[in-house]
Amino acid sequence: MLYRILIDAVKRHLKETLPLIEQLTEINIMSTPIPDGREIGEVVLHLVRSLEYYTKGITTNQWEALPYYIETYDSAELIIELAKNVFETVKVYTSLISPSDIGRSINSFNRPATVADLILEMLEHSIHHRGQITVYYKLLGISPLPILYIV
Repeated sequence: MLYRILIDAVKRHLKETLPLIEQLTEINIMSTPIPDGREIGEVVLHLVRSLEYYTKGITTNQWEALPYYIETYDSAELIIELAKNVFETVKVYTSLISPSDIGRSINSFNRPATVADLILEMLEHSIHHRGQITVYYKLLGISPLPILYIV
């Protein structure tokens, strides 16, 4: 049951997050709506990079930061295309996770974590940045698309 909840949550998260990323076309991706903040484009790239980082690490045990930087993905269109491609890759990695993997321990970090722990952490991290993006949009005068919650 935990397996199905986590896997479905990842799929739902990707589906809900892509429309928000597609709104990048409405602004300058280099906008920084708060002093000393990161550019909105870099925040989106960080979110995208982290989703692939976690799912690739869980399935291949390769824990390496991916080279998605604003200097390379310097337009809304490039970031959106990358997000679409990465989200498809994340779906593939997620499909490789089996119910028996959920309790598997991974000792590559400052403390042991199960695959379930890592998927939950990935979602928490990504939702944190999705919230950051919606706040940035509001500060830049854009109404973020709503996410249709159950309640």
